Amino acid sequence: MHVLTTHISKKTSVVNDLIVGFIIAACIILFIYGWQGMHTPFDGHSLPDVSLDYHLLPYYTLRTTMRLLIGLFYSMLFSIVFAVLAAKYAPMRRVILPFVNFMESVPLVGFLTFTTGFFLGLYPHSVMGLEGLAIFAVFTAQAWNMMLTLYQTLKVVPDELSEATEAFGYNPWQKFWRLGFIYSFPGLLWNTMVSQSAAWFALVASEMLTVGDGSTNLPGVGSYIGIALQNGSLNGVILGVLALIINILIFDQLLFRPLVRYAHQFKYEDVSDRKIPGSWFYQCLSQSHIGLGLGRACKKLSIFWLFVLPKAWYGLKLNRLFAFLAQMNWLWSSLWYLAIVVGCIYYGHQLWLFIPKEYLASLPGLMGLTAARVIGAMVLSVIIFTPLGVWIGLRPKLVRFFQPIIQVMAAVPANVFYPLIAFMIVAWHQNLGTWTIPMIMLGTQWYVLFNVIAGTSMIPSQLVEASRVFHLRGLLWWTRFTLPAVFPYIVTGVISAAGGAWNTAIAAEVLSWGKITLQTHGLGAFISLASDAGQNPQEALGCLAMCFMVLLCIIFVWQPMYRYAETRFKFD
Repeated sequence: MHVLTTHISKKTSVVNDLIVGFIIAACIILFIYGWQGMHTPFDGHSLPDVSLDYHLLPYYTLRTTMRLLIGLFYSMLFSIVFAVLAAKYAPMRRVILPFVNFMESVPLVGFLTFTTGFFLGLYPHSVMGLEGLAIFAVFTAQAWNMMLTLYQTLKVVPDELSEATEAFGYNPWQKFWRLGFIYSFPGLLWNTMVSQSAAWFALVASEMLTVGDGSTNLPGVGSYIGIALQNGSLNGVILGVLALIINILIFDQLLFRPLVRYAHQFKYEDVSDRKIPGSWFYQCLSQSHIGLGLGRACKKLSIFWLFVLPKAWYGLKLNRLFAFLAQMNWLWSSLWYLAIVVGCIYYGHQLWLFIPKEYLASLPGLMGLTAARVIGAMVLSVIIFTPLGVWIGLRPKLVRFFQPIIQVMAAVPANVFYPLIAFMIVAWHQNLGTWTIPMIMLGTQWYVLFNVIAGTSMIPSQLVEASRVFHLRGLLWWTRFTLPAVFPYIVTGVISAAGGAWNTAIAAEVLSWGKITLQTHGLGAFISLASDAGQNPQEALGCLAMCFMVLLCIIFVWQPMYRYAETRFKFD
């Protein structure tokens, strides 16, 4: 555990203690206030209407922030558990990776439709049921991306570092926390930041819910923007976006930027990098007695976590139990595949009885149109944003400058830009189909950019210096050095972008601004119109068709790309 510096003056410490103490106290008070609001009674019909009164925006922003933080916590927990299982155990990897890749590209509307009843039953007569649904939407928007990033970096940990942990006699628990996790932490942090864009997109949808035959809106900045879009209120949209941007900037200054500064010490390189990211809040923490106290508490916790906790594991002989279970991998694999076959037969039969057959003939054409738009958006995102990400990532000053800007732009939901696009389409007599690919890119390009910046920033400085010594230039520099170095991150970015692209396509193929509605042909429009009309059979059919396309991508595209990235490109 990194220990914060103790060389601070008395005057500096007092000022910093006041700043840090105020921020911590304010966060605790706001958390308690927001937590109470999340547990109010709910009669199963509707909540008080979300008002466009700007005086209520701070409270709405607080409620949305609570959902984001709780969803982020569960996403991180999921990522750590399942990334380790996938990276260390081949039988689990064959199950987890296809499942995560599949779930990442399942439309958000599918999750909301089929989990509403579960969460309302989990918390009856409480608004926490709806809150749980919104938190789950945040989870589904970012957990898959975070887990894939952690898995990808765990698979490319340099062999000499793994050999060093063996020489020091680390057990698997210590090896993960003292090597695997901290090596992966910078990339995981970058992907957590870019995942916030998908989380905001999910909140706009999940804060405006359909319950039974009616609809209800959770208080939040997402529902505020959504209602402003429905009412055609430009002032409401602007105020909602401003509240969202202010919230993102606060997140950046108080959470992400200090973590980026802290994660700098985990960068793997032999050549010292003197350009350390700055953070005023990290500086305040490091030069305050409160920060020093927190540092000492974290150090004691890390000692317990790394050395005392594993003793209980081995004392209870749980390692022998898991070793025995590992010898039965053939049994677990057989049971898993048998469950898949039985589940596919049973639920496939149920779906066949549920879905409307009259739409089957028209689906292939709709699937082809949407797939072409998604592929076009991803290809353009890679072509445009890979060079831009490399250019930024190789220059720490640019990373510090562009990070908050990109984070703000990425976190703004894509449908916030739709009123402007709808206005231009109507004013210029354009076809919505022409604008669909750029609109899908608004929800996907940031994944590629963030991942490329993260991958470029993690290139060891000695390799950058070596490329300069050998005078690598132009095409040779790209093909022999840069692209191989960032290719695993491009793969992760493209896969993550694909998940966002399918969700964005549903919103992009049908535009609404006040009383104006524009639509084009495609599977996304089919799902969106069915969802708006409450036609669950048609909606299920559309989601099933989209899942089928995702399955084809997993088998023929994502898995081969993963294997190629793992075996071909690795720092050793």
